[in-house]
Parts: sequence; C-alpha cells; structure tokens
Amino acid sequence: MSSEEDSDLECDAASPSCSRCNEAGVPCVAPSASRQGTAPRSIVQFLEDQLANADNIQSEAYNTRTKDTDNGTADATENISLLINHVMKDFVPSYAGLTALTPLVHCAVTGTRLPSTSLSGAINSNEHHQNPTTDSVSDGIRLSYIPTAVADFLFENYLKRVVAQNPIFYLPDVVGFFNAVYHHPIEGLEPGTLASPYETYIVSLIMAVSLTTSARTQQLRANSIATGLFKSAMRYIQSVCTNDLRGLQALLLLCEYTFLNPSVANVWFVSGFTTQLCIDLGIHQETLDDQMADSLTVDIRRRVFWCAYEMEIATAGALLRPTQFLSKNINVPFPSEIEDNAISAAGVNPHGKLTKFPSTRIWKFRQIEAEIVSVLFHNGELSPENNGDLTRWMERMETAIDTWRDEVKWFSSLNGSHPVSDEMRLYADIAHDYIIVTLFRPSTRVKDPTTENFMKAFIAGVHVARGYWKQANLEFGSSKYVFHPCYHTFSAAVVFLQALDRCKEAIWLEYSTDQIEEFILSFSKFFTTIAERWPAASRCLEEFERLMVPVKRKYIDFTLSKARTVPNGSGPNASFIDQEGFVLNTPAHQDELLDIHTLFPQDVFSHEQLEDLTFTIPTDWEMEFDFSVI
Repeated sequence: MSSEEDSDLECDAASPSCSRCNEAGVPCVAPSASRQGTAPRSIVQFLEDQLANADNIQSEAYNTRTKDTDNGTADATENISLLINHVMKDFVPSYAGLTALTPLVHCAVTGTRLPSTSLSGAINSNEHHQNPTTDSVSDGIRLSYIPTAVADFLFENYLKRVVAQNPIFYLPDVVGFFNAVYHHPIEGLEPGTLASPYETYIVSLIMAVSLTTSARTQQLRANSIATGLFKSAMRYIQSVCTNDLRGLQALLLLCEYTFLNPSVANVWFVSGFTTQLCIDLGIHQETLDDQMADSLTVDIRRRVFWCAYEMEIATAGALLRPTQFLSKNINVPFPSEIEDNAISAAGVNPHGKLTKFPSTRIWKFRQIEAEIVSVLFHNGELSPENNGDLTRWMERMETAIDTWRDEVKWFSSLNGSHPVSDEMRLYADIAHDYIIVTLFRPSTRVKDPTTENFMKAFIAGVHVARGYWKQANLEFGSSKYVFHPCYHTFSAAVVFLQALDRCKEAIWLEYSTDQIEEFILSFSKFFTTIAERWPAASRCLEEFERLMVPVKRKYIDFTLSKARTVPNGSGPNASFIDQEGFVLNTPAHQDELLDIHTLFPQDVFSHEQLEDLTFTIPTDWEMEFDFSVI
C-alpha cells in the first residue's frame, strides 16, 4: 500500500516516485498520470529503463565496431554479447507459455481435428466429450496404482523401443526420474511420495506412452489407463513448463504422447508450442560458444532440437501446412548415435554401441518431407542444383527417398531379425510410399500431374494404407502411432480416388476390378482398425466411403463400356466375364454390379485374419491390466 493511501493525501505524480512515497521510504505504486493505468509505477519505469539500456547497448556496439575496426573488435563484440545476454535474462520469464498460470492455451488441449476434405468435416476429435485435461482431477490415475513390477516392465519397454526413435532425455536422467518414483530408499511409502512434480510428470507420461505402444489386445483398457496417467501429469504442467531445456523436454514428451492419443490435445498447437520454445531458446542454431560446452551438454541440446524438428515437420507435413523451421536457418548437426552410457561431460566413447540409428534416419526422412511440402504446397524455392527445373527436382526427390529407404533397410539388416529392426524396415516402406504420394499428387504447384506420376501416387497410396494397417497390428511393444497413420492414410485415400476418377484408362489397363476392390478394402480395413485407438476416426471411414461411392460408380460404368468393346477374355478386366466366357453386359447384371449395397464389405476383415496375427502377450498381462482403477 502506498503512503498516500495511509495518510489519505494526494499523490503529486512526480516520476519515477512521488514525493510523499520518497519521504516515507516506500515504493510508489500510484497509477501513471500519463497512462491512467493500474500497473505499479516502479515496474513501468523498470521496463522503460531496460528498453533504454538495450538501445544504448546496441548503439555502443555500433560505435565500438566503427572505432575498433583494426584491433580489439572481437573482444568488444564478445563483451557486448555478454551484456545483451545479461539484459535479455531480465526480460525472459522463467515460465513458458502465456502466463505462469496458463502455460498452454485452452485450444491446445481440446483434441486434434480429424482429417477431412471439407472444413465442416474436420470436426474436433473429442466433440461431445469432456475435455480430458479439464475434467475433475479425480479422473486421473496416480502412479501408485501401477504395481512396481508392471512399471518396471513398461519402463524397460520405453527404453528399448521408444527412446531409439525419440531420444528426448539422457538415459541416466530418465532412469533417475523413474527410480525417484518407484525405487526410493524408504520402505513403506507408496510410489511417487518423494518424487518432485517434474519427476512425477515425466514418469506418468512415460508410463502412458509405453502402455499405448505396448497394448495389442486390450486397447480400450490400456488407453483408458494411459489417459488417466496423462490427466495426472497435466496437474503439474504449470511447474514443469519452464522456459528452459528441461521445460522443452517436458513438452516434447507431451507431444509424443499426443501423437499416440490425439484425442487428449491438439497436435498442431502442442507441436507448434514446442517449436516456438525451441526457437526462443535458440537451440535451432548452434554457435561457436555452444560448441565449446562439454560433450554431454552439446549432445543433449542437439537431440532435443532434432526431436522437436521431427515432431514439427511430422505435424506440418501431415497437415500440408508451412513449418516454422526453415532449413536455411538450421545449422545443428545430428547428435551421436552411440548409446548414452558411452556419453559423458568428458566426451563420447567411440567404442560405444550404436543404439540411436533409428532416430537419425527418421530425422533425415523429415528433411526430405519438409522440402517436398515446402516446394509443392507453399511455393518454396527449388535448390540451386536443379536450376529451377521442377521435373529434375522431382526426379531428385524420388531418388532421395529411394536411397533413404535402401539405407534404412541395409542398416536394419545388420541387426538381423530384431524387433526394432523389423519395425524400422516397415517404417521405411511406409515412409517411402507416403513420400511418393505427396510428391506426385495434385498440389498447389502441380495442379494436374501427368498420368505416369498420378499412377505412382495411386498404387503408393494403397501401400500406405496396407503398411499402416500392418503397423497397427505389430507385436507387443512396437510403436503404434495414431495421428500420422490416420492423416497419411486419409490423404492417400483421397489421392487414390482422384486417380481412379482421372486415370480410368491407365488403371483399367493395369489392374483388374478385383484388384480395385481389394485396394478399396485396404483403406476401409485401416480406418476400422485405427478407430480402435482413436474412436472418432470412424468418421474418416464414413467420409471415405461417401467419397468412394460416386467415383467407383463412374469407374464401373467405364469398365462396362470397355467390356462391351473388347473381345471376350482379351481385356485386362476379366473379372467382369463369367466362367463360360460371356460378358456380363445385360441390364440385370449391370444393376447387380452397381447395387450400392454390394459396394461395401459385410465385415472389414474376417475373424480368421485376426486369428492369424501373431503377437506376444506378457505373462498375466490381463491380470496386470486390472490395476483396481475404475
């Protein structure tokens, strides 16, 4: 309270502090007469002084450079840089976000929009449902509900299967977080009692990630528990969302879980927030001073940046939106692929085992994806080596993704039939086919692709759907992402239908109608499968089938007209000819072929196919899933 309020005297509006407050020896908090605001005068004056100091430092830097061009320039510039950094520390808040109490905007935690061909169709994934991050805290699941033996198992799965692709944390650090929750030295205390908010947040999300990737049979139960852990983690978001590297790592882990469960938060906003924090911290560029730090610090900064880069490009690429990361502004080398046990502040042991090769290959893939989306959908500049020739550039991009796939498969083969290697080989196939779809589909720059290129995108789209369906049914412990598969496959489905509509002749010459039916079924099977993990994605199946009906009707009309003019058995479309060799061209047969009810399969896939899938279930996993949590 000001002295004026104590003595009921008027303020004389002297600046920076009124006379009455000066006499009383207390800070003046009277409103500024010039602004009629409510901010304390001292804060306003402080900010004005800091801005003035920043301007003076800039002026001094300029004067120093002009006066000392012959000697001492480097030292002066270094001193000025230190001064600027000192001043900027006063400006930069300790928290990341809007305010200390609001680290994430509300729109970031309302669920991810579904892919759609229309804006009205791209509704929120958790529409008509409560916001999972704003529900009652009683909906959360504490870490103490998960038995220590199960937690050990899930943590081991995270280290072996997830960290190789996203090495967000330094291994000894994350092991320390986990032990602080589940293996503290005091007996009798439930897990998490002595853990800090940061440790609890990190371990909760790690358990959620591992549960989601691990589950194969009891997906609904696993996702329910994982969502409960996510809600518990979000209780600590205010304290962990700090404006530093630790805060960025915490956000990256949140983004990683959102990729697995897009219903809990908006992937676009969360990844964008991590990207902006990454830029604010300056880790998208590596200076000489950064390189002078110890080996461990350098490696962690690099891995955190590239994890942020991967998530940003993965999100922007799937949505075909521009990215905040521009390649020309990035000069950060890849971190070491050697295991963390061989990395310390003293240096990197070159004899350590290579355990992070998947992450480096994924980052290289994102670089290819970023360039393609930038050039084709946002009029990005062609690289100088192509001399402005778009055709040559597209050929180079196709060669680049072919080479990348071959490299991944070769590197994975060195580890034999290891689960991680098998997973990477499948990833390479899916990523390759997705890039082919993106490269040769209609785009802002190439609105009408050639028939040859459209045909490449057509069949690649089918492979994308089949690859992601296979990935969703991989053995226990394999990554089972949801956001990317759903968006990539929906995009591939749209391109497939566009090609089927525009390239009827070429498709008729290449594929039978039975094959076309199988291709369509591939998309339906995938959307049905992904809906098990993201229930709202069932709307993608509905929209795909709605779009497919008229396109398929026109294609059948085209093939029937071809069947009338081609001699029996000589055309590629033999499926429209019965066993006696008679063309089914009577009105009755045509009506049967065009019956809408026959366009959709009764069952997306049979129970026999489900029983043929092989996967491993841990001992007593069904029992262990029941953590006595309602």
